[in-house]
Amino acid sequence: MSRAVSRPRPLLALLKLGICILIPGIVVAGAFWVPADSMLIAAPYGLVPFAVLLAILALFRRSRRLALPLLAACGVAGAALAVPLLQGTAGAAADAGTKVRVVSFNIYRANAQAAEAIDWVIRQKADFVILVEAVPAHADQIARLRKLFPYSYGCSASSFCSTMILSRQPASDVWHLSRGDPENRKALSAVTARFTVGGNDVPVTAVHLDRPWPLGAQERYLGVLNDAVASVGRRGIVAGDFNSAPWTWAMRRMAKAGELHLASGATGTWPADRLPHPLRLPLDQVYIGPCMARQHVQHGPVLGSDHLPIVTDIIVGDCRS
Repeated sequence: MSRAVSRPRPLLALLKLGICILIPGIVVAGAFWVPADSMLIAAPYGLVPFAVLLAILALFRRSRRLALPLLAACGVAGAALAVPLLQGTAGAAADAGTKVRVVSFNIYRANAQAAEAIDWVIRQKADFVILVEAVPAHADQIARLRKLFPYSYGCSASSFCSTMILSRQPASDVWHLSRGDPENRKALSAVTARFTVGGNDVPVTAVHLDRPWPLGAQERYLGVLNDAVASVGRRGIVAGDFNSAPWTWAMRRMAKAGELHLASGATGTWPADRLPHPLRLPLDQVYIGPCMARQHVQHGPVLGSDHLPIVTDIIVGDCRS
């Protein structure tokens, strides 16, 4: 008696094909639809566990035909998302130039450890400090910081604004870029100040971007941010709390607009107080221009904020060419 010939199940094959297309398709969709791009912020939380599960299933013969194509789709999607993270060491000034240290910190408006946080910032001996959510409740502590950094520039020219740049040297030009709520719960808070570093004019931009939810909420401010980075902040240093991940299309477009590359890599900063480091998202980022190179980057400790601070050492080469 002859054996029955096994035939592929059309519905199973169609489902497998659909999922294989869907996984990288979401990554592609983010380039055209901001809500899909917002979903990509949390991509590691879904993609990595799913890929691990598929890898386990691929060990078993009966599930291998289903698991391997899906695992390949996860690999394609993961590789596409990882591209900006792999560009963190790019730059043309790794061996020569002027070293500057930048501390970027969302100090958190309800921080009960603000004094300890400012003590830590002071110990970093930075050249520039970028603070986000530096609200009036922190005024006494920030006043201590201003004794060492006598030049400070906020994101609004006419009123209080919680995103600021503090510097040991004066800026030659300042552009206040805030839109809407100056404490940035539903708006863009940003400021650009131009400084002289090693004979170069270097714009430093501090950014606090709106939250990504409801999905797509950042869309109305992304264009404003890109225009600012492409003009006054172009080829400089851009840092802050973007409430987004560097692998999103939004952040890639911002970096491209300003001719920047990511210096902070995959340094996870949020949530500082709830998850261990490998599970934190890099919502706080540092970008630098083509005449600069990252020398060293590290996150700081938990200091009463839901974000970790970032300390970045940058070598500024000859930016005039």
